[in-house]
Amino acid sequence: MKLRFAIKGIHKGMATTAQPEGTTFDCSNVRVFDPLNDRARGGQRPALDKWGDGDQIGGVEQPVVDMIVLGSIK
Repeated sequence: MKLRFAIKGIHKGMATTAQPEGTTFDCSNVRVFDPLNDRARGGQRPALDKWGDGDQIGGVEQPVVDMIVLGSIK
């Protein structure tokens, strides 16, 4: 059995048995392209690093300079 990486991303419009080629019904924290070689080979996204030195955001050392509102449509 060959398993292929879902390079076309998530597709939730059909049953899992009738999905288009190259899609998946569920995935989390993955990316298609290798950032170093720009090759489509799939892999896990790197972990997030902590921002700042641990002080509270909005303190003297890390003042809040701008805020925006983002929306999401599902």
